[in-house]
Amino acid sequence: MLGFLAISILATAHVFGPVQFVDLANLSRWAFLLTFAGVGLRTNFSELRKQGLRPMAVDAVGEFAIACVTLALVQGASKAFGI
Repeated sequence: MLGFLAISILATAHVFGPVQFVDLANLSRWAFLLTFAGVGLRTNFSELRKQGLRPMAVDAVGEFAIACVTLALVQGASKAFGI
């Protein structure tokens, strides 16, 4: 997380050239993919089944709420900054 934050700050400060920026974007996508693959590989479906549907439903509602808030923030920032 701190590495992503540091690279984002440096990219915003225009420390990197266009070629480096493309390479960093590709590296970021691969790192993100590997992170989610690692999480998925550690998932124990039999343990999830033992927990029942309620925790999964709470998670789904929470994720939906986060997605809605994020969308609202992006749209608000888009209107505020004319992007």
